[in-house]
Parts: sequence; structure tokens; C-alpha cells
Amino acid sequence: MIGCGRSTSPTPEPGETRDAASATRWLECTESVRAPMEATLLTRYRLDKTEERVDGLRCVTIQLGAQPAFFVELIGSEGDRHRRLLGVVATDGTTELVGLRDGRLEWAQLRGGKVWFETLDLDGDRSDEVIVHYDDLRQDAASWIDVIALRGRALTEIAGPRVSYADPDLEDDVCHGVLTTERAGTAMHLVVTTATSTGKSDHCLPEGRHVFALETDRLIEVPASTP
Repeated sequence: MIGCGRSTSPTPEPGETRDAASATRWLECTESVRAPMEATLLTRYRLDKTEERVDGLRCVTIQLGAQPAFFVELIGSEGDRHRRLLGVVATDGTTELVGLRDGRLEWAQLRGGKVWFETLDLDGDRSDEVIVHYDDLRQDAASWIDVIALRGRALTEIAGPRVSYADPDLEDDVCHGVLTTERAGTAMHLVVTTATSTGKSDHCLPEGRHVFALETDRLIEVPASTP
């Protein structure tokens, strides 16, 4: 499922982060923007687009400091090898503000799993982080998130928590939860509420409410407040 993400952060008011002139440059990464950018980047990195369900460009508009920009994920092929490149491109669709670099390629992405982006300012620095939501459709339930943190021209992938997991071959490793957010001052916390769980494992959190905060380039679990 290759396509555009959508920012869940409201478009900033002109007086909040930039003047009225720059506010007009906010641009959603619609298909008319995504398609030519995909062609440009595939050519630039000498990658082939071989499978419609796997290869291609996903993008979402983010606030990067004082300017809007596109966070991009490009998946393409070099012969039999797939590559997943992550970076930030200016709204002109060609200028790389954070140069594309190889990222971790999840197995679910090569099998048509559902992947989508959400943007949140997790640490209150007025620049967005990107929440990557994964849903492995091969399993009865398998959903988790990663966080992409942007610091100047640096990009860091942070493994996030599992939300739900159910595999008929692993009956002793099952959990079902939901992901929400809550504000903490100027920052935002990620909250996984696990309704049922067989216990903590590589795939599951124990039952309860788990709150995660971004601390520099890692997610840490912090004490949960009373909902």
C-alpha cells in the first residue's frame, strides 16, 4: 500500500511558527506532488520500481523547524535487493534537506502490510517526529510503531512498542491493545493500553497502561498517570 501519509498535526497558524508569507508554502503531499517526486528520487538513487504493492514513495508533510517539508520513505529495487531510504525533501520536491539514508526494511512491507505515517511533536521542540504505524496482515493481529526523530540534518529510527499480537502458532504469546496520545506540557506522550496479554515478551506488553516519552533519541516508559 504505497501512497501519501497525512499529517495529523494542524497546519500551524502564521503567527505561531512562521510569518504569513511562509505560511502559504505549506503543502500537503498529495498524489500530484508524490508521483513526480517518486520518479525523481528513483532515478537519483538508481532504483527500480518493480512491484506496485511494495516499491515506491510514501510521504507526509512535517514541520521541520521553521519550515514545512516532506518526510519521505522510498522503497526500490537493485536487482533482487530491496532498499528502504528515509529522508526529508523540501516542498519543491527535489532538494534534500535531510539526505536519504538506508533504513530498516520490515518484512511486512515486502508482503503488502499496511504502513502509514502520523506526525507529532513528541518532545516539544516545535519540529515534528514521524510515527510509523505497521500492521502485518499475515497475522491475526500484529501491530506496532516506530518513531523517526529528526535533529537538524540527522535522522534516527527508534523502535517503538508493540500494540497487538496474535499468531495461531504461538498461543502463549498473545496481546491486544490500542495506541493513543496524551499531552505532557509542550510534549506529547504515546500511550499503549493493553487490555489482554499473556505477559511481557518480544511481541507483547503486559496488561495495563504504558506511557512512552521521547528522550533525545530513545523512547522511555514513564509512570502512567490516572486516565
